[in-house]
Amino acid sequence: MIPAVPRCPTPVRASAARLAILLGSVAVQPAAAGPWNRPQGQGLAIVDYTLDSGTDYFDGRGRLAPARSYSKSELAAYVEYGATESLTLIARPSLDDIRIGAPDAGRYRGLGEGTVGAQWQALAFGPAVLAVQGTFTLPGSTSRANPALVGNTSREGDLRVLAGANLPLPFRPFLDLQASYRLRSGGAAAEGHADATVGFYPTDRLLVLLQSFTTVPVGPGDLRSRSTRVAATGVYALTQAWALQFGAFTTASRRDALHGRGFTAGVWHYF
Repeated sequence: MIPAVPRCPTPVRASAARLAILLGSVAVQPAAAGPWNRPQGQGLAIVDYTLDSGTDYFDGRGRLAPARSYSKSELAAYVEYGATESLTLIARPSLDDIRIGAPDAGRYRGLGEGTVGAQWQALAFGPAVLAVQGTFTLPGSTSRANPALVGNTSREGDLRVLAGANLPLPFRPFLDLQASYRLRSGGAAAEGHADATVGFYPTDRLLVLLQSFTTVPVGPGDLRSRSTRVAATGVYALTQAWALQFGAFTTASRRDALHGRGFTAGVWHYF
């Protein structure tokens, strides 16, 4: 049984829809799974690579200006497991290679953020579902001496509400909406997150995802950057158990933060 997107008539289609939501979300917003839980006793494992880079930034008025270069390569593994029919456990470790250019150039290679958490599917009514998720994230390093780690040293707790629905339209579209409140340590401002995903099938095996991820500071503290990042992702189901995913993303708008863009590629397997 694959509960991902209930209207999809075959296991390959259903698994592609469910897991592509995960892949697109994980690539840009770690640990932000879709609202459809894994069934009890079944799991999902993903390995993905993301490259994010930029050479300019959005100033306080949202205008682009030159900046020192920045690049981040991340190799991550995402695992979720259905503990019960309504409770899914989540874990995501990662490895980072971060470089920042002059002045005050720096580089960090080592453990990246590690996330653990759980998701509870609160309601399922017809083609729609509602879930809540809680995650806790530890940074790979808490040292602020390395310029490459600025903005990446906070411990974070995220409480998220997720809603999803299948739409009775051609190409079997579906909608995934998420909102969360994220507490951060080390003097960083708390954040509000609003994420949206629209998916549809051009063919039986290919799923296309269009996504946006908005972050807004909601409390006192430094590192108060705000941004909206958009992404386009494709997932191709090879079999009922394996799929390949590729996506690209860019920053659509931002204030006091880097103008980043990049790509992500992944392989997933469910068991």
